[in-house]
Amino acid sequence: MINVGTIILLLVCVGIGFVLEPIFFGLRENAKTETVEEAPEPEKKPEPQPAPAFDLDLSMVTAEYFPEKVKLKQTISVGYVDRKGETVYKDLQEGTEIKPLRLEGSDLVYETFGLVLESRIPVDQTNFKELVIPAIMARLRNAESTPEPEPEPEPEPVEVEPVLLDAEAIVALAKSSIEAGDVTEFTADQVTSWGAGADMDLDNKSYQTARVTFEAETILGAQQYKAILLVENGEVVKWIWAKTLLQMK
Repeated sequence: MINVGTIILLLVCVGIGFVLEPIFFGLRENAKTETVEEAPEPEKKPEPQPAPAFDLDLSMVTAEYFPEKVKLKQTISVGYVDRKGETVYKDLQEGTEIKPLRLEGSDLVYETFGLVLESRIPVDQTNFKELVIPAIMARLRNAESTPEPEPEPEPEPVEVEPVLLDAEAIVALAKSSIEAGDVTEFTADQVTSWGAGADMDLDNKSYQTARVTFEAETILGAQQYKAILLVENGEVVKWIWAKTLLQMK
C-alpha cells in the first residue's frame, strides 16, 4: 500500500511541474524571438543598369571610323561563281571575320577574307555598330574638350610713305606713258611743251601732274590743246583734258 508520505511527495512534484512548465515555455519562446530578431537580412545585390541607348545614324559614319574587320553575329551563306562558271555557296559561321568596305543604306558591303568578292549583309547582323560607336563617342568627347584656337590678331596696318617724283621724273614718266600707248589722242611728236604742274585734287584724291601742250590738225587748221597726266605714288593713273577734266582716250 502507498503510504501517506508518498502521496504527498507526488502531489508536490505535480505542483512544481505546473509552476515550472510555463516558465520554461516562456524562456523557450523568448529565445526563438531573440534569435529571429537578431538574424541579419540578406544583402540585396544592386540590379545591373541597362547601357544607355545610342541611335547610330549610319550616314555620319565615314570611312575613317571603319574598323579593319568585323564579326558575323549569325551563320550566313555566300554565293560566288567558281572557275567553271558554276555558282557555289559557302557558309560563313557565326564569329567569322569579314572586311567592311562601305555602307549602302542599312546594309554593309563587305569582302570575305580569302575570297576576293563583294557581298552585302544587314549591318545589324555584324558587330559593326558596337565597334564604331566607341570611336565616334571618343571623337565627340575630344571635340568638346578641345578649345577652339584663338583667332590670330590682325596685323597692324603699315603706313607707307607716298612716292613723290621731282619735276624731271614726272616729265620722263609722261613721255614713257605716251610711248606705252596710255593715251591715243596725240603722240609725242605732237607735243610742243612738257612740264610738271602743280598738284591737283580730283575725286577726293591728290595727284602730282604732268602738263603738256600738243598741236593737232582740225578742219579749222592746226589747233593747240592741253593735257594733264595724273600721277599717284609714282604711277600713271590717267590722262585728262585740261579744259574739261574728262578722261582722254
